[in-house]
Amino acid sequence: MQELIWINGEVMPLADATVSVEDRGFQFADGVYEVARVYNGRCFALRPHVDRLERSAGGIKLALNLPKGQLAGAIESLVERSGLSDGIVYVQLTRGVCARNHVFPAPDSCRPTLLFYTRKLPRPGPVGSGDGIALVTVNDVRWRLCWIKSIALLANVLAKNEAAAAGAEEAVFVDDGYVSECSTSNLFFVFGGKLVTHPVGAKVLPGITREYLIECARDLRIAVEERPVREDEVTRAEEIFISSTTREVSWVSKWNGRPVGGTRCGAVTEKVHRALRERIAQETGVNAAPVVA
Repeated sequence: MQELIWINGEVMPLADATVSVEDRGFQFADGVYEVARVYNGRCFALRPHVDRLERSAGGIKLALNLPKGQLAGAIESLVERSGLSDGIVYVQLTRGVCARNHVFPAPDSCRPTLLFYTRKLPRPGPVGSGDGIALVTVNDVRWRLCWIKSIALLANVLAKNEAAAAGAEEAVFVDDGYVSECSTSNLFFVFGGKLVTHPVGAKVLPGITREYLIECARDLRIAVEERPVREDEVTRAEEIFISSTTREVSWVSKWNGRPVGGTRCGAVTEKVHRALRERIAQETGVNAAPVVA
């Protein structure tokens, strides 16, 4: 496959693409983004991703400069043209190029920069496979508009690197004793067979995979509760897992270096992940990966 980019209507090799140093995305992080998964050459949950892009753009008072249906069609065309089978499409919208000024430019003086590109990624492994991942907690210093999928990700980058330095895969944000989400993923717990996760809003992104998993759990008649979880509750969780577009689901075995959630992927985690795989198969035609016994 060839890594291609669509940038303001023009398609070219990703390596050839450039943006101005005066693009407000570069100078102010004045923009929003999305990442959609591609399976079997088809985008999964593309319309929900485009809908969220529009909501995020509205959150920073920026209009999506291409009709949503047209944008989705252009993304699908680029995936087909690139020959991508399994991977991602990264989409970014910024306010555009203009003289540096904290005040928004007049709409007719600054054309938004819209781009998206393809990138190959391996397909996630079988449901329930692999060792559990490790999480570490960090103080949540982010803004209170986390429902916006902003390109201003420095706090997340710092948290992710703090986790990596501690030998963990992900950082968990903690604010006033409550856990919310991870640096690049949503966070779930199982208490008494019930699936529990923090509500979306000021401190939690409305993850697309998160929403699919909640729907899958309810279809399976697994109770779901959206509420803040105290950090001192974590050790009582029967299962813990994280979710995102790129990883789907990963089960958790360590929290700040201590064992949590059992020694293998839990039954509830397996069930909802298997159901997610079935949704992916229905939408993209890809065969669901086998379940680990």
